[in-house]
Formats: sequence, structure tokens, C-alpha cells
Amino acid sequence: MQIEVVIDEWAQQCCGVPFRVGGEASWQLIAAQPQAGSVPRFFDDQHDQAAEDVPRLAVTGTVTSITGVSYPAIPTPGEAHSYTADRSAPTVHPLDSVQEPALVEVSEYRVLLDVADGSALPAYRQSAAEIEEREFEARTAERRRERMTDEVGELLESLADEVQRSYADVAEIRRATDLSAMTVRPLRVDAAAVYWARQDSEAGDVISVQVGDGVWRLPASVDNVAIVRELLDAAAHGRVEEHVRPPESPHRLDTEAHAADGRSWTATVQFEPFAADGFFAMPRQLWARLQRGEHRYQPWAETEPGAGPSVRTATRRARVLGMDHADPPERA
Repeated sequence: MQIEVVIDEWAQQCCGVPFRVGGEASWQLIAAQPQAGSVPRFFDDQHDQAAEDVPRLAVTGTVTSITGVSYPAIPTPGEAHSYTADRSAPTVHPLDSVQEPALVEVSEYRVLLDVADGSALPAYRQSAAEIEEREFEARTAERRRERMTDEVGELLESLADEVQRSYADVAEIRRATDLSAMTVRPLRVDAAAVYWARQDSEAGDVISVQVGDGVWRLPASVDNVAIVRELLDAAAHGRVEEHVRPPESPHRLDTEAHAADGRSWTATVQFEPFAADGFFAMPRQLWARLQRGEHRYQPWAETEPGAGPSVRTATRRARVLGMDHADPPERA
């Protein structure tokens, strides 16, 4: 009989044994939920990640085919440097073998394995932890949808509508459909991107906003939606600055956003580099901010008195300079 075994690429690279078509292979397996009309599917559990109440068995067979599967990484709306795998658009790579180093860059391997008729195979069972997690995810999704329709949510969605109408030609815009979250990445590489998302935190229901390198976490309220609007306006019009303080011995990074009427908001990160034996270390993102140093972001587009952004001018500049600066997916 034939079964399908799914192996995560990271697990295979970590400590998997190379295998090839026509060769024998053994894995510790747990069962996937059965699908009518499909070959029985199992997952490799060589790292013992499954819960204790999930059946698992060692299974040996002959490999009849190997398919490497990769999924495009898409940015997560409202979060900087965060990506999710788009499982609706897989790319498949037929392979003859899996060895070190990997022949192609994939997310997982799908292996058809011939096993003897009557072989013992693990039964499918949802663990108590998995059931609890799915129930939690369902409650979270419902809460997010409800929050999109309360007073704060309606204002955030209205602001997102305005952004799409006003800046679609001068920025790459990504908007979530299942919660209030948006990413606005200007085409100009020297302009400040804006991210916001309404989410749960230790402080409760908040709106997380990032402008440039600065992050604000504002309690979800009508008044604070107005601040999100001001931060967005500051970024669009080039009124955002990054500061390293004090310059001679930096231990604080400030992002300042200025409103047109003179008000301002500051996001501060304080740090102390770890130092020993003449060396020091700090998180990569902080180091990158230090290297960029003091600077002021540019407007998303040129403006005219009494008018909004000059879309034609900004779009022409982007095309000439090739200002597509989306971050590459970060691998775990």
C-alpha cells in the first residue's frame, strides 16, 4: 500500500537522514486528518513535537517519489519584517533525492512511500492541546471581526479606506481582511513606512503603530485613532526624524513625529550594549539603526499648496529610480 509522508525542510536539514527515490526510508509518524479519496497522509515527528496523547509509530517503506514544495512569503499587514507562507500558491519541485545540502530551497518534502500491506500505521487523533488551540484561534478570529465594527474599528477601517484612495499610486499598501491592520510602504526609499494593527497585548486592547523605526502602542480609543492619523500624516509629509542620543555615547534611540500644528510624539528605545573583553554586542535591528544614524525621512510625494500629494511626480520618480524596496523574506 502507499502513503504520503510530509517532512518539514528545517527538520530534515537539522538531523534528517538523506533519502532517495527507490531507497528505503524510516520515519516516526503521526497521522494527518483523513481526506476522502486521498492517499493516507502522515507527518514526520522525528523531533517529538507531537503531544503525548497523539499516537505515533515508526514506519519503514520504499520511497517511490519525492516532491519539494515551496510557498511564497507574503508580508503580514500591520507588522514590519513579518511574513506568512501563502499556502494557496505552492510551487512544486520533483526530486530524485534529498541530501545535504538541500538540492533546492523548499518549505517541505512530500514523499510517497510504499509500505507492506497490513503495516501498522498510527491512527489520527487530535490532541487536547490542539483542540484547545483551535478553539482559542476561533475565539480570537471572532473577536477581531467584532472589533472591526465597533466605534474604534470603524474609524480605523475608514482611515484605511482614505489611505487606499489617497496614496495607492505612491506606496505599496497591504490591508488585512480579518482585522484592522495595514501596511503603507512608500515607493521612495528615503521615506518612512507606516504600519498599524489593532491587537491584544499585556496592556489590553491596543493599536500598535510603527512609523519609520519608532513603535507606539496606544490604548484602542477614538482619541488614539486620531493620533494614528497624525502619525500617518507626519510620515506622508516628511515630518518624521530619527535621533541617536547622546551622539558621543549612544544609549537611546528616538523617533519623533511632528504634526503640522507643532505637536509631536516620540517613541524611545533605551539600550546598553553588552560589553566584555573589548567586544560588545547588541540586537541587529538596534545596530542597523545606529548605523543609519540621525536623519529625517522625506515626504512620500511632492506636494503643491492646497493640494494633496503630486501622484504623477512621485510615480515618475519611482519608475525612474526603480524604488521597489520590499524586504526579502527572513528565514527562521
